[in-house]
Amino acid sequence: MVIIRFLHVFLILGFEVIRFVLTFCFYILLGKPLTLRVYFAQTLALICEHLGGAFPKIGQILATRADLLPLEICEALSCLQDQVKALSPNITKQILDKYTLSHKIKNVDFTPIASGTIAQVHRGIRCDDNCEVALKVLRPTVREALKSDCLIIQFFGQFIAKLPAMQSIPVKEALKEASDILIGQTDFMREASNLKRLHALFANNHNVIVPVLHENLCTPEILVMEFIPGLQKLSDPALPEHFARKALTVGVQSLYNMIFKEGFIHCDMHPGNVLMAPDNRLVILDAGFMTQLDNSTRRNFARFFLSIAFCEGNTAAQIVRETATNLPSNLNIKAFDLEITCLIKRVGGLRARDFQVAGFVGELFAIQRKHGIYGTNQFTLTILSLLVFEGVAKQRFPDLNFQQEAVPFVMAALNKIN
Repeated sequence: MVIIRFLHVFLILGFEVIRFVLTFCFYILLGKPLTLRVYFAQTLALICEHLGGAFPKIGQILATRADLLPLEICEALSCLQDQVKALSPNITKQILDKYTLSHKIKNVDFTPIASGTIAQVHRGIRCDDNCEVALKVLRPTVREALKSDCLIIQFFGQFIAKLPAMQSIPVKEALKEASDILIGQTDFMREASNLKRLHALFANNHNVIVPVLHENLCTPEILVMEFIPGLQKLSDPALPEHFARKALTVGVQSLYNMIFKEGFIHCDMHPGNVLMAPDNRLVILDAGFMTQLDNSTRRNFARFFLSIAFCEGNTAAQIVRETATNLPSNLNIKAFDLEITCLIKRVGGLRARDFQVAGFVGELFAIQRKHGIYGTNQFTLTILSLLVFEGVAKQRFPDLNFQQEAVPFVMAALNKIN
């Protein structure tokens, strides 16, 4: 099967490369403008879409890596979506029967309430107490299929890394990290452990709900947790403004608590994972993509955040250099520090409503790419976790002050770590 899949990928890639070259030459002959980078990005997204499997998921993960890839490629890959059919009721029932859960959970609705490449979610009722639960069911053979695709992706990545335009980018490392993230999301035992820890983290926070895990019913292919009915998206216009603002402020504080106090971060707080319960509490779902920061990364990120808040550009530049995976031998430190300092000075003078994490991060990563500096995976994921949640928060409340909310957590973290 791996060989057949490899040949399929090889043929699709070969066809798309030929089409890419011919189309580009055709436009040049006609004298029509066609931006090479934009067209390449569109072709790359099309290839991922055609190949399916791990390719769209890897594309989605790489779309967040604006620190590595040009904006055009990130934008094209961000449009990729999961396009998979729901499992048939018979297959879902077979998975439940495999672990004898059919005798422990009744009235399972075999029409999923959510479905993706890796898993789908169903509702059911526990037999012993009639408690309503959510069942996250892993798709059969998905782990093996994704592993095969990731090996193929990394194989072709070796050749992409040798292209002149790609030699300054850690292509192989980026693909390896993306593959590890993706395959890690199929490890339900790890996700169960993450969910337990996330629930414990917010156990004393009466403004946040993390679903309770029913450990005795969980298996390597099925997660069973508390079902929370009546959830609303925070962007829902029907949600009263004051409730939505409070929930989003709680969300920002929760994320900073994870980053600076615990070092245990939810890296995927997108609109589908951060919702409002009927009692107006914030609900955080899905612990499949978490990361643990070491003390050094937490300290550096706290210092970096304070350097932005207090317009200390030289300090920010120094931290970026210190946390890089490697520094180019020909790096012009003076020029790099100057560009970072100018950026920090400019954003430091902005009002809260005008400061955008996305805009700042985009410029920061552009400067890093220009000078061939790439941050560690932990440092970058921390920045990206903020970026993802900002997309949720500022969609409705552009004046939400991310910096002001962070300062108490940053200072507490620095005092604790130091």
